[in-house]
Amino acid sequence: MSAEFQSLEILVDNHAAEGLVAEHGLSMLIKVGGRTLLFDAGQNDALERNLATRGTELTHIDAFVLSHGHYDHTGAIDFVLQENPEVCVYAHPKIFSRRFSIYPGKDPKEISMPSEERLVVANLLDSQLKWIRKPTQISSGVWMTGPIPRFQPLEDVGGPFFTDPEGTEPDPIEDDMALWIETPKGLLVVCGCCHSGLINTINHIQSASSDQRIWGIIGGFHLKNASPGRLEATTAALKEFKPDFMVPCHCTGEAAITYFKENLNTEIHTGYAGYQLQNP
Repeated sequence: MSAEFQSLEILVDNHAAEGLVAEHGLSMLIKVGGRTLLFDAGQNDALERNLATRGTELTHIDAFVLSHGHYDHTGAIDFVLQENPEVCVYAHPKIFSRRFSIYPGKDPKEISMPSEERLVVANLLDSQLKWIRKPTQISSGVWMTGPIPRFQPLEDVGGPFFTDPEGTEPDPIEDDMALWIETPKGLLVVCGCCHSGLINTINHIQSASSDQRIWGIIGGFHLKNASPGRLEATTAALKEFKPDFMVPCHCTGEAAITYFKENLNTEIHTGYAGYQLQNP
């Protein structure tokens, strides 16, 4: 059943409107059906600073959603829970996994959820921490995907990600999840990093929802390292999905955004901290 979508605002992104702070991370504030959800928490203090600049507080949020356990989406968890100690947190059980990115010629970089944030989440009451293992409705008209099946052969996790610093165990990033909102215009798909792949993600959402129409897609699509073949396949799929608009941001990559703008008729707006999507 669709819900009254009010607004979505990007609070943290790699780019920011004048007067706001940019950082490599993502966070969004979503208002739907009379409830307010926070989606991810950025990397450092951009969330706190941008909220202060905009005069917005988190004391009123009804849910706190974590798309996956990377540092650039979980870095301000402690701030969020200081602001709202009783808010319910929705995440996948693998969110605490230890993980690394290892690029050729560079030392391993740990990209796990910071240890202090991990401790904060682990110490939440069972009634407050909601583990998501399958498509789950978390509010009226608002769903989380749970783990996303990987069927599209061109869609890898988007980078050299491993669960060990030696690079012997590839990280499938099983905790990667997206969120969708059922609106009268169709589904609004909200992605964190889309490590499962945009095609896999939307196919999974359409299989789990009674509504096949895609109104819009917003978030990080992790296509900055995508091959030409993957970009072509993603574009072909998007032509079939027919979203009214897309708002790529965070880890999508400038080349992928340009490619979409050149090869899709869809309305495309590059996201940034301060971007607002309002119910028309």
